[in-house]
Amino acid sequence: MTLHLEYGEVTALDHKTCRLRVRLDDRDGLQTYWLNIPQRNTQGTQRRPLMPELGEQVAVLLDADGVGGVYLGGIYSTAEPPPVVDEDTNYVRYSDGTVTTYDRAAGVMTVQCVGSLVLKCGRDITIETSEPVVVKALSATLDIPQVTLNGDLQVEGDIHVAGRIMDVGGNSNHHSH
Repeated sequence: MTLHLEYGEVTALDHKTCRLRVRLDDRDGLQTYWLNIPQRNTQGTQRRPLMPELGEQVAVLLDADGVGGVYLGGIYSTAEPPPVVDEDTNYVRYSDGTVTTYDRAAGVMTVQCVGSLVLKCGRDITIETSEPVVVKALSATLDIPQVTLNGDLQVEGDIHVAGRIMDVGGNSNHHSH
């Protein structure tokens, strides 16, 4: 079986079966059959990356009649150039505007999420750094039954307490002098 490398535009997507159809402009707009989209893992460890988008320019490997084959991937062009050309940066921009980048030269990973970011873990979460940690937000809520702080606590601002404040010696905020 002879296969040919072709380029075209995604015209249809089947998200349930991970397939697509492509219009081949070099073949007078011929539409391919449904082409499989290869996946990295399909058993045990499974992945389901985002599908190509309608109108995306792609490369396909097709049989002699040009309608059967397999999808190879999206391609950049002069009309749609790569969003980042730095050889040390891994970059993903989702269609909603969320961006993840990893700059391996600087050792910096960045997530800019336009919506919520949720991290769930069935066991411990440990954050270790040799530099200070900065959290910037309008407010923060710790919904934790017990917090242990090892080290000094410096507060710049007011402290409002609904319960008691006790030190290990038994002194509370309710004593008088």
